[in-house]
Amino acid sequence: MAVEIQINPLDLEFDIAIGLDLPMNVRNGSGFKLNYFSIDQALANAKNLLLTDKGERVMLPEFGCDIKKSLFENITNDMISKLDRQIRSAFAYWLPYIFITNLTITPNQDRNAVRVELTISLDQNGFDTRSITLVVTNNGQ
Repeated sequence: MAVEIQINPLDLEFDIAIGLDLPMNVRNGSGFKLNYFSIDQALANAKNLLLTDKGERVMLPEFGCDIKKSLFENITNDMISKLDRQIRSAFAYWLPYIFITNLTITPNQDRNAVRVELTISLDQNGFDTRSITLVVTNNGQ
C-alpha cells in the first residue's frame, strides 16, 4: 500500500522564512532567528502554547495550557491526568496541524515541579518529529 506524504511547499524554498524561533534572541546582528521549515515553526508554536497560561495573551484569553497554575494544586495522579487532558485539548484547538506522538508528565514532589516531555510531528508528515522538554516550577526557575 502506498502512503502519500505531503510536504509544505514553503519547506522547499530555502530563502523564505516561515516564522520566528523561540527564544527570540539576537544572533550575529541579524535580528531574530528565523525558521525555514514547517516542523521547526510548529515546535516554536508548541513551546509558545505550553509556556503560556490562559489569560496571558491579549485578545486570546483562552490561549495556553495552564501548566504553571497546576503547580499550586496537590500533585496527584488526578492532577497529572487533568494536565494531560488540558495540554491535549489546547493542542487540538489551537494547533490542530500538530500531532502529539508522545506526552509524558513527570511530577517532582520534592521541588513542587512538573517535567513535561512532548514529541510532535506535523499532521500530514509523521516521519519528521521534534521533542520538547519543559520543567516548570512554582518559584519561576
